[in-house]
Amino acid sequence: MRATIQLLLVLFTFQSVWTQQFDENTDINLTGIIYGEATWINTDNNAKKELFIAGYDTNYDNFSGIYSYQNNNLGLLSNSIEAYAHANIEQLDYNNDGYIDIIINGYNANDNEEVRLLLNNNDGSFSEQILPIDATSTGNMAIADLNNDNLSDIIITGVSPNDSDYIAKVYMQDNEGVFNERASSLFGNSFGDILVFDANNDGNNDVLITGFNNSYNPDTKLYLNDGNATFTENENANIMGIYFSATNAIDYDNDGDLDLVVSGFDTSYTPFSALYDNDGNGNFSLNSQPNLMALYWGAADFVDYDNDGDYDIFLTGADSNTTPHAVFYKNTNGNFTKDETTSNLVSGTYISSTDWSDFDNDGDLDLVITGLGSSGDAISKVYNNTQNQLNTTTFNTIDSLTLYPNPVTNGKVQFSFSLSQSTEPFLITIFSTDGKRVLSIKQNLNKSIDVSQLQKGIYMLQLSNIKQTVSKKLIIN
Repeated sequence: MRATIQLLLVLFTFQSVWTQQFDENTDINLTGIIYGEATWINTDNNAKKELFIAGYDTNYDNFSGIYSYQNNNLGLLSNSIEAYAHANIEQLDYNNDGYIDIIINGYNANDNEEVRLLLNNNDGSFSEQILPIDATSTGNMAIADLNNDNLSDIIITGVSPNDSDYIAKVYMQDNEGVFNERASSLFGNSFGDILVFDANNDGNNDVLITGFNNSYNPDTKLYLNDGNATFTENENANIMGIYFSATNAIDYDNDGDLDLVVSGFDTSYTPFSALYDNDGNGNFSLNSQPNLMALYWGAADFVDYDNDGDYDIFLTGADSNTTPHAVFYKNTNGNFTKDETTSNLVSGTYISSTDWSDFDNDGDLDLVITGLGSSGDAISKVYNNTQNQLNTTTFNTIDSLTLYPNPVTNGKVQFSFSLSQSTEPFLITIFSTDGKRVLSIKQNLNKSIDVSQLQKGIYMLQLSNIKQTVSKKLIIN
């Protein structure tokens, strides 16, 4: 792996380390779902996010709903939204009006596959339209800029209603907002995952596909992007084939490249969970240090749940006995240990989804989790992340990174970074809490960065050059 220098972040200052606690928020009676997703979304650009849920309920009826956690409007909102199951939910600003829109793939209320755009009316309500895109069931969907034109493109996988074949299709958005199919080499699959991330540090969005392929085998392939949405398989990726799968990427060890956590049924048809380290070129090696619980049909998240500035691991899913779990692994200097106390606070689920966001704006990441619980019922639960004990640790440092103001309130963050004998520009990369790269620019030191295009939330800002990488949490209010 490329040699890097880990830089300590603060000079004779204090870093907060909190004892972690999650409390179930029971203010709203949520509809439990499976075969669907739940995601935080700021529908009206105010102080708090809403919760969008879609999937089968306990009676296997299709369901979609938006819940508000705001004091003056608590509960299920009255939006008339098409009910969905086997739902994939993605967010984007389709018409560049500063408000978040939604695209859903899956079964509609009549159990017909479709891809539907929910266009934000700028008041928390949505206008709906069907997109001329091949919809799927038991698949997945990802939205990202694949050809660096600042437009959101779509990757969609799953079972085609036309011939029951497993498909993987790419749709490129043009300047008129039309999604045009692009021929691609991505392998068709079912019950898989799509992860878009920069695997080889060339500034382009690469694609990791997992799932049950057309030869009826668990499979995983990494496709490298040339910058124009032409994908070439990296045959040296060295990642286990899995389906009923979940994947996530983040630079957990601060060495300047994005690493992977994965879970699912492997090629031996047994539950599998693993951490993979990236060599910087999109070639991965299995990290045997963390003894991760082998799970499938759940979620695999890198998330800073304990608010200490590094990325931990959170897994949900079923074990070999079909017992549902939710498990936290704490990151301490790149080493992961199971956090039994925190794990016992969250309901285990499988056929599950998770999403993390600071929905209550108190400076830590809260959790929504859905799926089948231990009683066999569909659940949807929100857990408030609280801190009840503060410890302080003093660090001796060789360099320092400063971000200010932090939290950001005016759309710009100033930064300074003192490093001896270095005048070269640094690559500045900002990652969201789910590991997606949301901003990447080269810039000299002691400058400001415009982050006004980013949504409110918690991010990780990373500065790096050929030899060094340093990261710090960034909060945008």
